[in-house]
Amino acid sequence: MNGRYFLKTLFLFFLLIQVLVISGQSTITKTFHSHLLNEDRVIRIHLPKGFTEKNDRKWPLILTLDGEYMFYALTGNTEMLSSAFADRMPEVVVVGIDQNYVAEKETFARWIDCDYGSQSGLPERKGILFREFIDRELLPWLEKKYHTGKFRLVAGHSFTANYINYLLIETPRLFNAFIALSPYIPEAVNDTLFNTIRSLDKPVFYYLCTAENDLSGHKKSIVQLDSLQFRTIRNSNFHYSFRNYDAESHLSLVARALPDALRFVFSVYAPIDEVSEAYIKSGASLTDYLKQKYDQIQSIYDIRLPYREDDLLYISSLAEELEYFDQLEELGKMTITARPELPYGYYMLGTVEEKRRNLTEALEYYKTGFGKLSHAILNKADFYLDIERVERMIKESSNIMEPE
Repeated sequence: MNGRYFLKTLFLFFLLIQVLVISGQSTITKTFHSHLLNEDRVIRIHLPKGFTEKNDRKWPLILTLDGEYMFYALTGNTEMLSSAFADRMPEVVVVGIDQNYVAEKETFARWIDCDYGSQSGLPERKGILFREFIDRELLPWLEKKYHTGKFRLVAGHSFTANYINYLLIETPRLFNAFIALSPYIPEAVNDTLFNTIRSLDKPVFYYLCTAENDLSGHKKSIVQLDSLQFRTIRNSNFHYSFRNYDAESHLSLVARALPDALRFVFSVYAPIDEVSEAYIKSGASLTDYLKQKYDQIQSIYDIRLPYREDDLLYISSLAEELEYFDQLEELGKMTITARPELPYGYYMLGTVEEKRRNLTEALEYYKTGFGKLSHAILNKADFYLDIERVERMIKESSNIMEPE
């Protein structure tokens, strides 16, 4: 495909996404001088709502190549998926490196930046320097200037989607997640990539995709890489997802794939949708399940997240449904300790004491929980029904015990 036609089509295709990027956020376009490359590079930076220079909070980083269009597509999706309504991923810093401009001899920068040897399949010439620029200049600067943390994701499309494999092969410490959208992967690098992934000693998320109407050369090599190598890897540190999108092309798959890829990479962070039947049948503690999930969030994404209300309610409802009242009691005590401002722990303990017919204790827990309900809750009357029910039960019990 002609390079200029490719870029023009992409710019038109993603114009709407660029317009729809949430205007309330901070987006910066900066000229960054690289001493290693001996040139100025344009980078685009999107900062989350909660960012301040004085705040020591560490933010996950998403770095994308082909920054002119991938940056805006990613920014729109991250804002949507990290919103309070969705809560499928944390707020992140998004950074794009511009590469879709003529750099020298009528050649686009992306081809020069991502240069590799046909025999080795590995970076050569400026391709080596570009990796060093990311490793030794850009990432340290982002960490210092914008408080980016330990969790880093890198994304690319087409030719640049192959280059991110070199970052995995040659500097595996740099990134924890990779989004490769229709990469052009030279066959010479397949075995090296396979062996790198097979020996991973830390969790890595890898999302690979093609499409029904993708470029034929890309699609063939991607499908073969998926079926013959990636699917055969037995390494618990390798978290892998592959998609072949129906009715999409080399260009249109980007819009389809990015939200899927982000949901996959941040699947551990997302709220609990279900607890597996196998886990339930094992009789293992539901409270431990909740604790382990939040330990994983901290371990993988370097985020200490307070227990979500929805997760607490989901696990407590499951425990009550299964009549695991000892576990519900444990969960209630843990909730009061971890989130004392919430009413739910008290209602959990109230439920337990009511089932045990300790009505006075149940009533006290319900009253304490009711007192912690926010004024914004519209159905407070429904919560008061628990108090009224137990009060009636106490009164009825008292009447039965009174002598005639």
